[in-house]
Amino acid sequence: MIVKDEGISVLMSVFRLENPNFLSRALRSVWFDQIVKPDEIVLVQDGPLTNDLLAVIDEWRAILAERMIIIKNEVNLGLTKSLNKGLKAVSFPFIARMDSDDIAMPNRFQLQSEFLQTHPDIDVVGGAIQEFFEEKELGQIRYYPQTNLEILHSIHKASPLAHPAVMIRRSVFEGGIKYNEKYRTSQDLALWFDVLSSGRHIANLNEVVLCFRRNQQVLYRRAKLSNISNEFQIYVKGIYRLHGVFTLKFVYPVIRVCFRLMPVKIVAFVYNSNIRQRLINKTKYAH
Repeated sequence: MIVKDEGISVLMSVFRLENPNFLSRALRSVWFDQIVKPDEIVLVQDGPLTNDLLAVIDEWRAILAERMIIIKNEVNLGLTKSLNKGLKAVSFPFIARMDSDDIAMPNRFQLQSEFLQTHPDIDVVGGAIQEFFEEKELGQIRYYPQTNLEILHSIHKASPLAHPAVMIRRSVFEGGIKYNEKYRTSQDLALWFDVLSSGRHIANLNEVVLCFRRNQQVLYRRAKLSNISNEFQIYVKGIYRLHGVFTLKFVYPVIRVCFRLMPVKIVAFVYNSNIRQRLINKTKYAH
């Protein structure tokens, strides 16, 4: 692999249960729709895929040629391990994460790459997301804390970034940080704690950079005890590293566990309302 000094790599993973139409739309959004096109797309096939998904991938390989890098897992390894495998294949200094069912805004890569170029002290940049169920049925816009200081003051309450909307410097991973393979879920939250604990800086743009496809099944997956336990461990360890043992911030992971254990319908109601955003924010974030 030849490592380049400038350019954008898109990192994605797909597995057999995903919708081929959504995958095609996601790829179109990061290529044809973009004002600033990426230099490569690294796609991890996480285990055997359906014929329909393979047909979509073959179609895009014909379009992108050498700009599309395919990594094949013989079996399903999960997102965490798949992203780490993909990171070994990226060639360019800016890595844009993207999920296989979301839609990147046309100016996403332009905004984020220009921000990283003009803010050399920032290693990860995210942005606001527009939730949607279908492309004509829009939900909330979710904003995130913008500065590194705001993120440090809020990460104990909730993840300060939308994972599929971030652009990360490759140097973060070259410095030894990677997705923690102990966690099959909430691997992004663990990564943000690792980045902040290492002294690196994170920011968010106030512009919407991604349309995030809402799927109620996500709430059911999050309600699994193993996933709740993962998240709790990540918060407790992360808060300890950032703030030490003598802090009231440990109350928030406990509250989150209690909330996650509620019936999914109640969790969905709170998530779909403005209650969650108000509880998290209580701050001066610009909206």
